[in-house]
Amino acid sequence: MHSVYVIFKGELKRSRPIFLVVGTDTDVGKTVFSGLLGKYLKGRGVGIRLAKPFCSGGKGDVEFLQACSAHGQAEVNYWYDNEPISPASWELRSGEKVDFEAIVSWLKEGFQSLAEDVLLVEGVGGLLAPITSKHKVASIAQELGSKLIIIAQNRVGVLNHVLLTVDAALSRGLSIACVILMRQEEPDASSADNAELICMHIPNIPDFKGVFEFPWLGRDASNINLIPNNVKKADSVLEKIFDKVFKPYFINVLRN
Repeated sequence: MHSVYVIFKGELKRSRPIFLVVGTDTDVGKTVFSGLLGKYLKGRGVGIRLAKPFCSGGKGDVEFLQACSAHGQAEVNYWYDNEPISPASWELRSGEKVDFEAIVSWLKEGFQSLAEDVLLVEGVGGLLAPITSKHKVASIAQELGSKLIIIAQNRVGVLNHVLLTVDAALSRGLSIACVILMRQEEPDASSADNAELICMHIPNIPDFKGVFEFPWLGRDASNINLIPNNVKKADSVLEKIFDKVFKPYFINVLRN
């Protein structure tokens, strides 16, 4: 049986934590992971705001995060375009500018006004993906002082992708909370060893909580109707992430 955590205002060990979920590439499972983690945390008594500042080409991801967090679209998403393009590409095509400072303020002020315990922000693409002519995804982490959760597909080539992302993060003074390896429908020969090899080769990082393997949940993992079932399917790894990454922030612990 899970521990039951009752969170009272003022009973956080440190200031309320902010996490930025970044991928080693696009389409690696950031939205599914972020949403299911948020849903799990809410079930454990943790107030969480899920935010996806940038979205384009359809609002399915925003709707998924809304369903997982019970927040409205205005709390989940800031910038949207109907075309499936990055905000940086949108700037080039439209001749307009993405207001980076306004987005950072939206994240900070929204987190404050909602009075949640944790802010979980889903980035767009990889850590160095441009979001404006002057800013990258890493800029969000720098402005928010957020810890990174790195998402990667557990397949051949992931070692290089993860280690490059880690190196880019550390060179910018960013903190890394953990790495999540998303299992594939048909795992290749490398998948059994990738987590251990990443742990062997990753540098010594303060407060790094480890590498976690997330289960394959099917091609329809982003189906809103399957959220409760998929949280159950991923329960064992979500519990590990909760215990190692989030639990240290809370003081008040009651056990059944």
